[in-house]
Amino acid sequence: MTQLRFFSLLLLAFGLTACGNDDAIDVSAAVLDIQRIVPAAQRAEVCGGTEAEVFLLKGGQIFEMDLRFSDDQALSQYKIDIHNNFDCHGHDGASAPGVVVPDVESQTMDWTTLEIVSLEGNDETVSRSLEVPQNVTAGLYHFQIQVLDAAGNDEPLANIYSLKIENPLDQLPPQIEATTSLGDVFSVVRGQALDFIGQVTDNRSLSDGGNGVLFLSYTDLRTQNVFNTDAVFVFDGSVREVYPFEFAYRIPTTLKSGDYLFVLGANDGVRNVAESIVFEVTVTD
Repeated sequence: MTQLRFFSLLLLAFGLTACGNDDAIDVSAAVLDIQRIVPAAQRAEVCGGTEAEVFLLKGGQIFEMDLRFSDDQALSQYKIDIHNNFDCHGHDGASAPGVVVPDVESQTMDWTTLEIVSLEGNDETVSRSLEVPQNVTAGLYHFQIQVLDAAGNDEPLANIYSLKIENPLDQLPPQIEATTSLGDVFSVVRGQALDFIGQVTDNRSLSDGGNGVLFLSYTDLRTQNVFNTDAVFVFDGSVREVYPFEFAYRIPTTLKSGDYLFVLGANDGVRNVAESIVFEVTVTD
């Protein structure tokens, strides 16, 4: 009986020690409290959907914020990350909805910021002012604030917001007018050529800023995959406010039979994005 009691007390002591060690392990992520951001967030359309908190900014504007970081034990550092979201990519593991971004030699500046700053103690307030580049490339951006505690805990998918940024030189998107030799909804066979005819117009030179381009892409409606084509027309310095076009695109012979969306898109010189023209196409053998 004495021996049994000894082992019982030993097991109880081990259990209490183990519980005490578990309590000492820091598994809780640090907390971010955004106390102030100027300008304030607004509800806005982003990549075909609506987000409740979107920050609307212009080139040359100051983006101000007061941030409070806290942790139950000790803080380590925070990170501010700003990068373009021209392709509508996600940070939550979901696939991008599929936006083609042609490669052009831009004369504007994409806003890219990556700040990693050390923190001390378990409660610290930081004020930051970030200036949007004056000649910024217009469009969508991602803005994330991430905090890491001394034990390495963080929330990598938290505090990600969208920015919609305008270039002060041109805030109006271009417009596309276009049709095909077969209309807007039609069937084609693989290898058949399609004739696209129309024009792109804008309030100022389509080439001013270097981002101006007309391009054709298509989406496979079975898989939702988006594909580039070789129909890409960069607006060089000779292009002014109107760009008339007429070109033929041959349906690839390797394309599987099925339903597709063929999309004509255009960006102006500072990368304001036109409303796309969509053609519903059934490809047959």
